[in-house]
Amino acid sequence: MMIHRQFIRGVKSFTLIEVIIAIGILAISLASLFQIIASSRARIAKAEESWRNMHMLTQAAEYVLLHSGNSGVDGIDRDFFPYQDYQINVIYEGEVTDEQIADDFRSIDGQLPLELCVIELVNLKTSGKEVVGTLELERIIYDDEGLEPE
Repeated sequence: MMIHRQFIRGVKSFTLIEVIIAIGILAISLASLFQIIASSRARIAKAEESWRNMHMLTQAAEYVLLHSGNSGVDGIDRDFFPYQDYQINVIYEGEVTDEQIADDFRSIDGQLPLELCVIELVNLKTSGKEVVGTLELERIIYDDEGLEPE
């Protein structure tokens, strides 16, 4: 029986302090991991919202560019833009001057006149109807019959 008792004392084991320190390190590591996961979820949600807003603006731009005539677009049909919590504002800011056109595209023979069109995406859910995105594009100015000038 004496030999068995000595064998047990010869086995090294962890002390209480070592176990508490190991659990503390594990807890700090898990807390850091959960913080990283939470921040990545927030970044993913922000990226998804940004993508959704740009998708709606692009959809509105497609409608505006395909609309012919100089009268412009006052509103977008809900069949084409079915987002109930958002509204599109289309603002025509007049003809684009040579200074507003990029250097590579100035003085091109046969350049059709362009008008600056600003498309705003407005969130109707917010109290102040916040503009959450803006897209500026140049649109060809058509003559009264909807045909390109000759």
